[in-house]
Amino acid sequence: MDSIVPSSRESSTGAEVPSLRFSRFDASDKRLQIINDQKQFSPIVSEYVKKHWGLHEKGFAYNVVAVFGSQSTGKSTLLNRLFGTNFDVMNESAGRQQTTKGIWVSKADEADILVLDVEGTDGGERFEDQDFERKSALFALAIAEVVIVNIYENNVGLYNGANLGLLKTVLDVNLQLFQQTGSPKTCLHFVIRDFTGQTPLERLATTLTTYLTKIWDGLSKPAGKESSKIEEFFTFAFTGLPHKVFAREAFESGVGKLRHKFVNSSDPEYAFQPALHKRVPADGFSSFAHSVWDRISASKELDLPTQTQLLAEHRCEEIAKEVFDGQFLDGIKGLKGIEAGKVIDDFGVIVNHVVESCILKFDEAGSRYHPQVYERKRIEFRHKMGTHLLALYNQQLANISKRAVALFVSSLNAGLAQDNEAGTSLFAKHLAEALRAAETLFRDGALAAKLKDADDWSPEVLHSQFITEIEKLSGEKRKEEVEKMIVAVEKLVVSGMKDGVIGQLNESGLNMWAGILGTFREAVEFGTLQVQKRGQGFEATGDEIEGYKTSVRWQTWVGLLETLKTETADDKMLARLKATFESRFRYDEQGVPRLWNLDDPIEAIFSLSMDEADKSLNVYAKMDVPLKMIGDNIIEDQRFDPSCVVIISSERLTTIRKRFKKEADSMFVEAKRSMVITTAKIPPWFIGMTIVLGWNEFMLVLFNPLYFTSLAILLGGLYVMWQYGMIGPAIKVGTAALKEGLDIAKTELQKNGIQLPEFLSMEDENAGKKQQAQGKKTKVAPAGAVSSVEEIEMKKRD
Repeated sequence: MDSIVPSSRESSTGAEVPSLRFSRFDASDKRLQIINDQKQFSPIVSEYVKKHWGLHEKGFAYNVVAVFGSQSTGKSTLLNRLFGTNFDVMNESAGRQQTTKGIWVSKADEADILVLDVEGTDGGERFEDQDFERKSALFALAIAEVVIVNIYENNVGLYNGANLGLLKTVLDVNLQLFQQTGSPKTCLHFVIRDFTGQTPLERLATTLTTYLTKIWDGLSKPAGKESSKIEEFFTFAFTGLPHKVFAREAFESGVGKLRHKFVNSSDPEYAFQPALHKRVPADGFSSFAHSVWDRISASKELDLPTQTQLLAEHRCEEIAKEVFDGQFLDGIKGLKGIEAGKVIDDFGVIVNHVVESCILKFDEAGSRYHPQVYERKRIEFRHKMGTHLLALYNQQLANISKRAVALFVSSLNAGLAQDNEAGTSLFAKHLAEALRAAETLFRDGALAAKLKDADDWSPEVLHSQFITEIEKLSGEKRKEEVEKMIVAVEKLVVSGMKDGVIGQLNESGLNMWAGILGTFREAVEFGTLQVQKRGQGFEATGDEIEGYKTSVRWQTWVGLLETLKTETADDKMLARLKATFESRFRYDEQGVPRLWNLDDPIEAIFSLSMDEADKSLNVYAKMDVPLKMIGDNIIEDQRFDPSCVVIISSERLTTIRKRFKKEADSMFVEAKRSMVITTAKIPPWFIGMTIVLGWNEFMLVLFNPLYFTSLAILLGGLYVMWQYGMIGPAIKVGTAALKEGLDIAKTELQKNGIQLPEFLSMEDENAGKKQQAQGKKTKVAPAGAVSSVEEIEMKKRD
């Protein structure tokens, strides 16, 4: 037990040789390097547990102990003495140097105990790199039930000498990663080497416990553990061992007593108390240890920098700030126009040049510091510049997006203008071309503006916004153009249908409505063909085209109703009724105007004409045809109102009939008057008396050349004027000329101071009125005769 086992990793000269026990099973040696000096976990731990250590079937009947302490303080020697292991120990003749690298594990000879030999701390081989020291100590603390802390008596009370600084870090991270309320405790067994006894062991124990408590109270504890005490997670034990060389017998005796505490469960101070067991079965030890190491390796809390690293970080940050505040900010001043909405065409060239020149400046001063820190700070500096420029890049993309949207709108409008000129409908084609042009502009602009190696510079978000805006504009423009197309087709259809409908209304007849609805159906068919043809230019779906057709059908129907409403207004219906009435009353069957005489049956003809007009009014009043003739698509539409077939309401019919009757009565009276005029004759006795009394004057005129010529000219002129219907106009012109001459004469007399009497002016006016009344009486008949005839006829009709 006391002999030093020769190291399998040393040659006879003390030189180190590579060990393969990390990954290759060695049947002749129970030792295994569970974690090598490259921080890698051994893949064959389970094989050693089963084949070498015989713990595979032990369940929870095993224990784990580890040692922790400074390098070259006899940790491996102590473990070999206590547990009969054969860990490599230092060859003192070769100098004080590192012996244990990484973490080794072996099984005790006399007990089912796994013993971990941990690489010593504060070794010169690792210089300032304390990362592995912290991680290996934390690993031992996490998986071992008892951790032997190996320190010299003269280091008790020292912070670094007693490894208290390292313990503080390890305890802090262990609390965050592994220690939970109610989890198994870990025993920190302090073995005080070279113990002289001058300072009682109890005083040394109190000093160490006080320091540990102070360290624990100063830790930043996670939520729920703010008021926890160190005793909730750890127990403490203290053993003093005399000097191994100068007090060998006392040392061996102390080691024997300590060994008894570890291997004899009946010892009152037995080290492996049940409350310390991690409750991990032996066959799961490999997986448990591996997961603990993985979690420790992933923790950033243990990555504390060295003094050289701290200096490098400080200087690299200063250099980066100096270059950023000076050269970088000056270099990008020309990009400020972006914020005003301007697109900087050479944005990418500028930012790449500025960043590369700043990186070169940083490299000149920063490359002479710690390489890893310099590389990290170089990346951070580049990232800082990239982050600052990213806002400008996004603004550049936003400006490019606006330009691309404007290009899209102008391109699309130009294509639609071509369609209007050519009379075509190729909206989808123009939309695709405009979108392609805008997309190309955006993509090319975004690529040209990007900073080299800036992986976080992605145009996808703004590109997605750009596409969303384009899709919105496209949808709005498509909707607008579709509406324009439908309205244009509807106007074309309704205007084309209108003339045919008006023609059918003017022709009237019993088949009028059949003809009007036939014209309507032809217009609907034409309209649906038009929207189907034009809808293909929009790449419209079948459902959309059906919607277009439905709209055209309905608007054509609405247009028909509007046309009917306009054309069946009261005045127009009166005109149509009057035309129908006159065609019967004023014209005979051959279409010759009637010249009424007393023998004509004027009342019967009047009644027939009135009946004909009333029948035509009833035809106009309602579409007296089956609804199927309108079309299923119209009558099945929810908007269709069956009452719309009534074109003229009963109230309007009554009004129209009353107005028409007045006009028909007027035409009847006029006809009666013409009958009286055409039948009135001069009495024969009046003719004879005129000849007798005027014979001398007649002969004088007949045989006097001057009078005869004048009479011939007068009669010829009157004949010509009568033949061409100019008698009336000639009388009016003469009357107007005479009146004008009298007015001029009166004006001249008044200018010369001669004022005409007022009665003369009134007489002149009365004379003019009498002449006009006399002219009317001579044209028609004696007033008494006409009034008597009217009265008689009206009585007969009544």
